[in-house]
Amino acid sequence: MNLASQSVEAGAAHLLFATFNQDNTSLAVGSKSGYKFFSLSVDKLEQIYECTDTEDVCIVERLFSSSLVAIVSLKAPRKLKVCHFKKGTEICNYSYSNTILAVKLNRQRLIVCLEESLYIHNIRDMKVLHYLAYPGSASIGEVQTGYFGKVIMASTSYLPSQVTEMFNQGRAFATVRLPFCGHKNICALSTIQKIPRLLVAAADGYLYIYN
Repeated sequence: MNLASQSVEAGAAHLLFATFNQDNTSLAVGSKSGYKFFSLSVDKLEQIYECTDTEDVCIVERLFSSSLVAIVSLKAPRKLKVCHFKKGTEICNYSYSNTILAVKLNRQRLIVCLEESLYIHNIRDMKVLHYLAYPGSASIGEVQTGYFGKVIMASTSYLPSQVTEMFNQGRAFATVRLPFCGHKNICALSTIQKIPRLLVAAADGYLYIYN
């Protein structure tokens, strides 16, 4: 959730970015003063790391629960830094022709999204493996789901019957009423202390946890 270009309330004006890591075990928060990591292994939100060396952090992505982190600052919005945050060292940096809008990574790849292109890097050496140019919209996003039904039908024999039935029903099986409206937020499903939880990080600076 990138809030760098959003107008937020005064109480959360310092918040620029928030996201969950790939397995939803930690929350990363970027702000005008730096960035922080919070553990989601227990119901109580626990800060596990804080960095104030880099200001105006508008993107911060952590690789699972490792020490590898990708950072973008508003002071250099075209520059990506990959760091080892526990050692406090910068592993490498990479500059692009346009502003970086989003960064995603897994154990093998690091993807950088610009306004009209995507760069796919090998995460081991940051070598560019693929470059994709696309006519993206500056105001809205589009998702194609036309073939999703065929994917479900093809994978029916591999999925538990309950999962297949849930996808085929196309309806909500649980709902949550948030204590706000109009705020930008991100959601994730995670298991905390062996209990399934719904996590909602909102632009007002709060993390909401539901059963």
